[in-house]
Amino acid sequence: MAATVASSLFQAGVSPLELAMLRSVIAAIGLGIVHQWQPRPKLGNWQILALGISLALVTLAYYIAIERLAVAIAVVIQYTAPALIVVWAMLKNRKAPALSVTIALIAAIAGVVLISELPAGDFELDGLGLFMACLSALFFASYTLLSESVVATYGAVGVMFRAFTVSSLFWIAFQFTQGVPEALFVPDHLWSVLFVGIGGTLIPFSLYCWGIEQVQSERGAIAATLEPLAAAIFAWIGLGQTLSVLQIWGGILVLMAVVSLQIKHQQS
Repeated sequence: MAATVASSLFQAGVSPLELAMLRSVIAAIGLGIVHQWQPRPKLGNWQILALGISLALVTLAYYIAIERLAVAIAVVIQYTAPALIVVWAMLKNRKAPALSVTIALIAAIAGVVLISELPAGDFELDGLGLFMACLSALFFASYTLLSESVVATYGAVGVMFRAFTVSSLFWIAFQFTQGVPEALFVPDHLWSVLFVGIGGTLIPFSLYCWGIEQVQSERGAIAATLEPLAAAIFAWIGLGQTLSVLQIWGGILVLMAVVSLQIKHQQS
């Protein structure tokens, strides 16, 4: 849903760089308010810095992708990130992933493809857009793994607050070279920008980091494929859009993947 709202902002004249900056700033401010009520361990380390840069770059890559491609293509490519994480874990541990993880991974990615209605679409492809979508998957995987490495120390809110602070400083410094982002402050864009910053950034990223803390990166990344399903359901309930047979089957696949992993995790 946030991707669709962002795409409409791009069509209205907001640039991906401007929206990437403001969503980071909104998330950092919101998380900073929440973080004031929590214990404060040491400030951070190089992993926090790398995580913040990864968050900045995943946003940039994804926004350029959805500006130049159909949202469905950009979403599907980005959600290949769980496969990258599983491959990384396999190389790191020098053993094949559990069969349950492999089956859930395939089902979840197939579900995202169906939810996005990729097989039924007639899309134009763009080389830079495809490259940026692939980069967004890579940065998605990197911030997932980096979050896992520090979440035990700082907690989900602490990690995201620090990371989005780094990301905000990165984008503000860049924006100084570009001038005032006037399109962001058009009154008609206010609610869309706030939705992207809060509903599409602060809340889901914090919940995702918390999920990684609970079930580790592989299962957390696969569970993240629930986001396209949630967007489809929201569009169905809130916007009156219909769900196709493909989307329903895709949702079933994603739910089966996430639930099966959770049951397996509880049994182990």
